Amino acid sequence: MSTDADTEAGGGEPEQNERKGRGGVPRGPWTVPVTAAVMGGVFLAIYLSHHDVGMAVSGLVIMIAYAAVLVFGSRRSEAVALLRGETGDERRRSIELRASALTLHVLTLVLVGGYLVSLIRGHESMTWAGLCAVLGATYLLSTIILTRRG
Repeated sequence: MSTDADTEAGGGEPEQNERKGRGGVPRGPWTVPVTAAVMGGVFLAIYLSHHDVGMAVSGLVIMIAYAAVLVFGSRRSEAVALLRGETGDERRRSIELRASALTLHVLTLVLVGGYLVSLIRGHESMTWAGLCAVLGATYLLSTIILTRRG
């Protein structure tokens, strides 16, 4: 029998911890696959409205295939389980946190690099500047918020 303190510390039931998404928002094992399938439907609608049937069908098939890989592959692969959002234990949460940090660093290099290349070539750079601003503001605000939360 676990106490509330055990549950908050990550010692609760495994399925209970797996259902907690970022920020403690409940998330079931079907959230990511269903979201992928819905995005496939969105791609289908957008491309059909542009009369591009090939891209419409391709987008839907790719997203449905991704959802299927998440559902069936998560039983055999821990990496796929993490992509599905199954972060039930401390090790998996740590892996997700480190992967997110690495993604931030790579994205920062790509955005700043793209901005500099567009400046050097004399091309329009406001798109790159705007993306860099969003990245920087998000990082600053999240750092401030997370340090105040403890």
